[in-house]
Amino acid sequence: MAVDVGQQGSSWVLRAGRPEDHALFIRLFAELGVDDPPPPPPVWESELAPLTVFAEGRGGVVAYAMTESLGEVGYVGQLVVDPSARGQGLGRWMMARLAERLRAQGCQRWALYVKRDNLPALRLYTSVGMRPVREAATLLVTRAQVAALPAAPPGLRLLPVGLEEHAPLTAAFGMIPGKLARFAAKPSHQLSRLVDPAAASDAPLGVMDQRAAGRLLFPFFAVSPGHARALLEAAFAQLPDDVAALNLVVTDDARLDGLLREAGAEVRHETLELRGPLPPPGP
Repeated sequence: MAVDVGQQGSSWVLRAGRPEDHALFIRLFAELGVDDPPPPPPVWESELAPLTVFAEGRGGVVAYAMTESLGEVGYVGQLVVDPSARGQGLGRWMMARLAERLRAQGCQRWALYVKRDNLPALRLYTSVGMRPVREAATLLVTRAQVAALPAAPPGLRLLPVGLEEHAPLTAAFGMIPGKLARFAAKPSHQLSRLVDPAAASDAPLGVMDQRAAGRLLFPFFAVSPGHARALLEAAFAQLPDDVAALNLVVTDDARLDGLLREAGAEVRHETLELRGPLPPPGP
């Protein structure tokens, strides 16, 4: 279905992602400017293509976005517009289509992440009612910088995250409801949690998601820098010895962020998490 957006006579068509779209996805994925390696074809086909929509113009594919229904909340994983198509209202048109898509799936609110310095995107997202609720920084962390953190409490164990832990972990660390369940269902994600068998309380101590490539930890939360060290040491233990660093997303944790920066961790980028009600349907 072509939709005339009334801008310079342009029109775009929104279509679902297909397994054969991997090359198109990779081309636009590079515009995100992140360190993560692009997902390989098997991950694209099984996990990402079903969540992706592409916008096609007269010159071909000019944008893509990913959305996930997490129940009441809809998550916009990525929204990328080709440089050749920017400044034409395509981003706003895409947001309107994504809102329609999420409303049809029963969502009432939506959430996304955006780089703090991406002012055009921030203006777009706030114009549709989204507001910053959390701050995060992606840090490139080495084994030596992890060793500079306070010592981990003794006796901690790392266990897989079970279904029964999704709700308490989400509540304890303020995560987007439903996000852990979605991660747990994807083969490319590995969710782990910290436990202290000797503790009298079973309050959550820490959680991390180590992606299949092994070099990105997100989400990542810990109740103290020592608990964060335990998670990070466990993550590095699963990597080859010649892997010197990994990307860690630190969210709303000024103490851990500060300690790692003082130890020399490189700041790759800083982001904001935005949330808000889905806008009502347009006329």
